[in-house]
Amino acid sequence: MRKQRGVTLIELMVAISVLGVLLALAVPSFARMIQDAQNRTAAESLLNGLQLARAEALRRNTPVRFKLTDAEGKVAWTVGCANAAICSTSLQERSPDEGGSNARVGISKAALSKPLTATTFATVLTAGAGLDQPASVTFDSFGRAPAAAGTEIVRIDVTNAQSNSARRYVVTIGQGGQVRMCDPDTRLGGTPQGCS
Repeated sequence: MRKQRGVTLIELMVAISVLGVLLALAVPSFARMIQDAQNRTAAESLLNGLQLARAEALRRNTPVRFKLTDAEGKVAWTVGCANAAICSTSLQERSPDEGGSNARVGISKAALSKPLTATTFATVLTAGAGLDQPASVTFDSFGRAPAAAGTEIVRIDVTNAQSNSARRYVVTIGQGGQVRMCDPDTRLGGTPQGCS
């Protein structure tokens, strides 16, 4: 007669306990990874919208405006012609319901210091900052954003409503029309993802 082999109740309980400990350690890291991904997706959406506005301005040979449309700081934007008589004021848009619901934006219209230093992006723009008035940037027919300082978006910070530790991203718009997304916690010297 053969002896039956199997798992005892004690062995099963130990295995479940070890699995529980491993899951408890992994869940916070997984939650942070999700928040980081939502912020990156939001920043890439803003970058794509700004690049679309610039490309349309060049293609149509007319000023095209990128406008943030949610006063609470949710990621929502519209790209359209600055002059409704020439083309639609809504060529493409992103509603706040698309993508991650926790990403938030704050803007600044103040000119960035030149050259950029390690402290340029040290202060985090809070969600909704600067969105109480029209928040837009207009690219001219040459693809430039030549507005006077203080009138149009120069910097957009993407933060997370659920987690202060989630990775922050910054999108900048230069007067020459250059649009750039960067990570303010990374130095530019070592990697192109850095801000300064």
